[in-house]
Amino acid sequence: MALTGEKYAQLNQNEPTADDAGEGRWIACDESGWDGEQLVGRQRRFLVFASVAIDDAEAAPLINTLRRQARIQQAGELKFRLFKDREERWSLLKNLWGPAGALHERCSVYVVDKEYAVAAKAIDLLLEEKAHAEGWNLYAEGNARAMARTLALQGPRALPGALFDALMSSFVALASQRALGREEAALEAFFAAVEQASGASTRRPVAEVLAQVRSTRPYAAALHQEDSPFPSLEMLIPAVSQTARRWGHSLGLVRVLTDEQRVFTDDVFRTVLQYTTSPIGMTLLTRERGAPVHTMLRGSSADHPSIQLADLLAGAAAAVTERHIGNPSPAAEGLWSVIVPLVEQSSLMPYDTPGLQLAGLETHRTRRSG
Repeated sequence: MALTGEKYAQLNQNEPTADDAGEGRWIACDESGWDGEQLVGRQRRFLVFASVAIDDAEAAPLINTLRRQARIQQAGELKFRLFKDREERWSLLKNLWGPAGALHERCSVYVVDKEYAVAAKAIDLLLEEKAHAEGWNLYAEGNARAMARTLALQGPRALPGALFDALMSSFVALASQRALGREEAALEAFFAAVEQASGASTRRPVAEVLAQVRSTRPYAAALHQEDSPFPSLEMLIPAVSQTARRWGHSLGLVRVLTDEQRVFTDDVFRTVLQYTTSPIGMTLLTRERGAPVHTMLRGSSADHPSIQLADLLAGAAAAVTERHIGNPSPAAEGLWSVIVPLVEQSSLMPYDTPGLQLAGLETHRTRRSG
């Protein structure tokens, strides 16, 4: 069902898409594993945002061919769940994305490790604000990223029992929109969790990060005092922005078509487009030019076969992330070798090489017992 209301009145793509030299190539996008700002305690630890450089004119016959080859007769959209349990079906997808496939080198996967995203946001929203007020740059020499990695990768083992989960959950409760109207209670709960975790940590690097977080109460108290164009913990917005930048720098002028989500309002799209087309970076060495993105629009997967292709990719990539954390499936075992090379280097994960990490099985995050 199409989104309605004044927030969704303008930036819609209802007609089939077709590439145009004057306005750019179409990039179709869809997600898997999105829970809004609720980044912990949900079924899926990873958010996957998949994109395919294709328009509807080219996507429609590909979808029809897949349907015929897979012998899928039921009406409606093609979804990964129709392919995942039958090798003769998911093998068709592997061929589609593989070296000789029609979509080879036309696909991208941006992955968000939600647990790491919480740690990174805690550093960004609390410690970075404190550092800025004191006149020093937390991002210089990668200090912010290093602290977020320490908390995300070592925290589960350093904090016994359920302390790590409690710490992450209390920050989400504080920084997300659900804290509105109960800010003081959320603030007290978060710093109580910080105190308990700080005293119980069995690893010095984690204890050092928590010791710094303990001094950020004034900045935590101000989290909801300033207007922000986006919810602080909404990861779907940076995912679409990073995806648009990637394709704009790779292909030149592009138009982005995403599946409908309530977070993608007209104002959000306008703000993200302005950010995406502007230079970013704090120094000359890290500065990146703006990407040539013509527009961002929303559409229904039921109306756009190009979005159905992005949805199939998102579903497969989600299965591969599940495999990484010990939830294997025959489809993930068969598809990971073609999915992993598509994972973007800029993915929000605590690794220098996200794709290579997803190729293996995760072992380092096992919690301490007791």
